[in-house]
Amino acid sequence: MLKEKLKITNKNYLKMNMLFLALIISNIILLIGLIQYHSKVGLHIGIETVEDIASAIATICILGFLSGQLSKIKGLGDSAVYGIMYSLIICVIGLMSTYFDDKVDTAVFFGPYLDMFGILCAVLIFVILSTHLKPFKEMMKGKFTRRNQLICLVVFALVGLFASDAFVRVNGMPANIRCLIVMISGLFGGPIVGIPVGLISGAYRLSLGGTTALPSAISTVISGIIGSLIFIWNDKKFLNTIPALILMLLFTGFEMLIVVLLTPPDISFPFIQHIYPIMLFASVSGMLLFSLVLKSQKEKMDSTDSEKDTINQLQNELEKYSEKIENLENEIKELKDKEK
Repeated sequence: MLKEKLKITNKNYLKMNMLFLALIISNIILLIGLIQYHSKVGLHIGIETVEDIASAIATICILGFLSGQLSKIKGLGDSAVYGIMYSLIICVIGLMSTYFDDKVDTAVFFGPYLDMFGILCAVLIFVILSTHLKPFKEMMKGKFTRRNQLICLVVFALVGLFASDAFVRVNGMPANIRCLIVMISGLFGGPIVGIPVGLISGAYRLSLGGTTALPSAISTVISGIIGSLIFIWNDKKFLNTIPALILMLLFTGFEMLIVVLLTPPDISFPFIQHIYPIMLFASVSGMLLFSLVLKSQKEKMDSTDSEKDTINQLQNELEKYSEKIENLENEIKELKDKEK
């Protein structure tokens, strides 16, 4: 039985590695295509490009620092404050991004990354608050009932629709985090959640129209399928943080490749050149934040379950001692009656 289980596990890991390899190959193909395109039209790097690169690096550094500080909130103790602080910090970051976007020339500082991070914060706060619902908590414990999965499906579908409408224009081209939400839904809830969410979000994106409507819709559906497959292969558990980040990084490149394959080169390459960096930043950042929050929620739940188990054990021991004491009292009473 154990050997059979190990065999299945090894097969699943092999399937996951093959999927990651396919995504890596797709990113290499995308990179080659970009190099060939720029070798024909020429590569023009102006001050705006330098500012975009600098703003991306600065924003990622700030996000990395804040993400590292989130774990220190545990010093507050195991209480509701711990979970609330995650949402509060993300909310403050979102408000700050909106403030600075209005007050300063964001192209000098963070460019459109602040706008995207503001959208990311709004979406993630809603998702994070949803993880406090009973169905989500039960699914974290492995209770994938139809009711729990249906509620999860509805929540992620609504967020996916919102993510389709909430986008940032980079040189007139829209960038969004729809595929991130669909991927998370598949990794979290499996095929019963991820695939329908992908179909709903993809169909909605197709209905919005535009030159990239078809490739965007296809990549949305594929993200739900890939997330669902990894969920199955990973023993119905959400991926660890690092593999989840790598997955999102690679899938964003795969998403750009689909745009290249299904649209004319004179449209696709300028399109992805502008939106690829910001979508890469948003996808990886969003997966990082969600993974950290999900990990903290699981640790808190495991700690609570452990405390409950300890209390139950103590109660059982107390009951045993109570029975022994009662027996001793009866024996003493019988001895006293005999002496009389």
